Amino acid sequence: MDWSLLRHPALIRALQGSPLYAALASAMQGLILGGELLPGDRLPPERLMAERLGISRSTVVAAYARLAEAGWVNARQGQGTTVSAGPPGHVAASKRAVRLGNPALRREGSGDPAWVDFALATAVPELAWLQPSAQAASLVLRESAYQPEGMLPLRERIAARYSRQGLPTMPAQVLVCAGAQQAISLLAQHFLQRGDRVLLESPNYFGALDVFRSAGAILDELPVQARAAHAPAFSAALAGGRHKLAYVCPSLHNPCGISWSRSASERLARTAAQGSGLLLVDDSLAELHFAQTPAPLPVPRGAPIVHIGSLSKTLWAGLRIGWLRAPEPLIEALRRAKASADIACSALSSALACDLLDRYDALLAPRREQLQSQAELLLDGLHRLLPQWRVQRPEGGLFLWAELPPRGPDAEAWVEAAAAQRVKLTPGSAMSAHAGFQRHLRLAFTQPAAQALEGLSRLAAIAEEGPTPSSPGMQPDQTGAARGPTSPATRAR
Repeated sequence: MDWSLLRHPALIRALQGSPLYAALASAMQGLILGGELLPGDRLPPERLMAERLGISRSTVVAAYARLAEAGWVNARQGQGTTVSAGPPGHVAASKRAVRLGNPALRREGSGDPAWVDFALATAVPELAWLQPSAQAASLVLRESAYQPEGMLPLRERIAARYSRQGLPTMPAQVLVCAGAQQAISLLAQHFLQRGDRVLLESPNYFGALDVFRSAGAILDELPVQARAAHAPAFSAALAGGRHKLAYVCPSLHNPCGISWSRSASERLARTAAQGSGLLLVDDSLAELHFAQTPAPLPVPRGAPIVHIGSLSKTLWAGLRIGWLRAPEPLIEALRRAKASADIACSALSSALACDLLDRYDALLAPRREQLQSQAELLLDGLHRLLPQWRVQRPEGGLFLWAELPPRGPDAEAWVEAAAAQRVKLTPGSAMSAHAGFQRHLRLAFTQPAAQALEGLSRLAAIAEEGPTPSSPGMQPDQTGAARGPTSPATRAR
């Protein structure tokens, strides 16, 4: 059999990663996602791969086990290890839940203007944003070295913004990434091993859940609550010392659109400073708060706290620029991990990001106003057309978190029925580590007004006929966390 795969550059680069088995597993995931390994393809025998790569067989065994546990491959005694026939999912999730889970992996209607997409939040930038200034052009031309950590002028601007917001930051504490998703993935790859425990809010961002599952982590969820009410439970769990990593969105939560109070955030920071685990703070939506000026979670001296930010969420999804802000020793380790998979950031994207950050406040003000108007329009439309749905009024961000009536079809039945009418929805189960929130939907409110109203009209027509559930979705949600946030909600009626 041809084992030319063993000479693939991605596997060779993985030998520089740490821990080695995790880097090797991540490299093979990349080959599967890139189509270089197809469903049914057999992976090289463990002994052969170990010999060709010059590593121990136990490292290969651990990498294959990581891939199998996350669902990327199937291992059968006497038949070897083969690539799975479908995308990986949580071992307890049904095939239907996996298929409907991460909306970024669903291709129906992609690019078709006849579809209304409430599943993914996208923003179309102004044409003027995409015309780099002379200064940006100069930055591109001067960028001659590979810089896995990101272009220095860009890191300087990110650091300066953190400092102005009350969190003193040096450029050496910033690592530029291909969006917030890569930032989360780098942290998980470097910091987590199979069996480590991760503490997070529930519901939560599906991209983070996917990363932590792929790392083989055990996910412990606490229900989201607004403002100071949430801090004691989360801080107490973090203080218990059982978790290698905690992931939290205190500035503006995805998907609930709520935030913590300043005192609650400070309490969490003090707790993190006293523990041994890493606190990962995702501020990707923080700049889109409708009323508050963002203030990053404080970092007591020496505290193991990492912040994540992104331009992809605030201005333009097509600009894959995100970042990590972390203690310098951790940044250097992450820089090495990033270099094994992404040796340099795009100079053109980085220069454009410098331009945008120089005008950031001026660009964000109308962006927030537009999003608030779109949120109000969608809320009003739901009130008129789907009055039995319970919907939270968000403090900002990109999404509404809607709860379906206690009787009737569940969220996944709604997703399927809506797809038949060319409407994309995200079921709440995609935002849960343990298949909760089966009576919730996440609705993006980033569409133009006419398109959003057309989508609601199609959903209202489905409601009149009643979507036909194809799973046991007719009963009220019985999962404990699935009742959702306890902050005030508005019942549309």
